[in-house]
Amino acid sequence: MNEKIDVYVNDRKIDLYRGMKVKHALIAYDQSLYKAALDGEIRVEDANGFTVGIEGSLADGAKIFTIATA
Repeated sequence: MNEKIDVYVNDRKIDLYRGMKVKHALIAYDQSLYKAALDGEIRVEDANGFTVGIEGSLADGAKIFTIATA
């Protein structure tokens, strides 16, 4: 089994280790996105438009998007 998975944050491929969470993908993409998520400035959605928490699990090929909150 491969130790790494590919996930996509805002359509950019990020390599993570299996078992890492949404927060790790945000940090790998841009540390400021993680802080913005903690502060409620953005929300994270999956490819189907459902909101996911920063503690959510990721599967190989997962796509997540950051959306500014009002």
